[in-house]
Amino acid sequence: MKLRENTDFISISPNECVKKGTLVWLERTESCPMGTGFLHKVQGPFVIADGWGPMWFGSPKSNNPSKDYVKLVSTNTGYEHYVTFGSFLYETYYIIDEEKLCIDVETK
Repeated sequence: MKLRENTDFISISPNECVKKGTLVWLERTESCPMGTGFLHKVQGPFVIADGWGPMWFGSPKSNNPSKDYVKLVSTNTGYEHYVTFGSFLYETYYIIDEEKLCIDVETK
């Protein structure tokens, strides 16, 4: 399953503000052995521990990964995943498109 192809999810960037407690999934892109393409792994759901946005990530030019990060906590295992600007090189983060979800529920 690729979240980017699922219309129920929207990707989020470090510049967007997302509330504490929101569920987040991540899709990690890894190269396959022997250069046979790319593997997409979906992990989650995670809960945003404090918040998501520029206030937590800091400036892209002068951020400090030891203090400028967003903490995600796995709802399954309690594992803490830390997201920094560098995380966006190999991972894409998604939340459920609540507007679409509400419209779908109203129409059914």
